[in-house]
Amino acid sequence: MNLEEIEKLMKLLENSSLSYLEVEENGLKIKLDKNSGARETTVTTANNTEKVASSDAVSPEVESGNVVTAPLVGTFHNAPYKDAKPFVAVGSKVKKGDKLCIIEAMKVMNEITSPYDGIVKEILVNDNDVVDFGKKLFVIGD
Repeated sequence: MNLEEIEKLMKLLENSSLSYLEVEENGLKIKLDKNSGARETTVTTANNTEKVASSDAVSPEVESGNVVTAPLVGTFHNAPYKDAKPFVAVGSKVKKGDKLCIIEAMKVMNEITSPYDGIVKEILVNDNDVVDFGKKLFVIGD
C-alpha cells in the first residue's frame, strides 16, 4: 500500500458516514478512526506502531494569513538533516515553490513547498512531530 492509497482511504473515511476503518495488506495494518472532531490514525508494521492524533476543535488561535497544511501523514522535519539550519523560521520571506519542510512517510522524504508568496507568520508544529493529513503546519501572510 502506498501513500496515495492511504490518503484516498483517509479522504473516503472523512467523507463517509463511517466512524472507523481498518485495513491490513502485506503486513501493514492501518486503522482510521474519526470521532467527535478528533481523529486518530494508527499505522502498524511488523516492527512498529505509531499513533497520530489531532483535534481541530482544540486548535490554538492562529494569525490571519494563508495556512499551509500537511498533504500526508508522516513525521515533520524543519531541516534537511539533524543539526542543519531550518528551511524557514518565523519572519522568513518565502516565494511560491520555496521549501518549507520535509514530511517523512514510510522512509520517503517528501518536500513540502510554499503555495504562497509572503512571510512565515507562524510555524504550528515542532520538529519531529507526527502530523496527520490536513494538519496545519504554517501560516504565511504579508
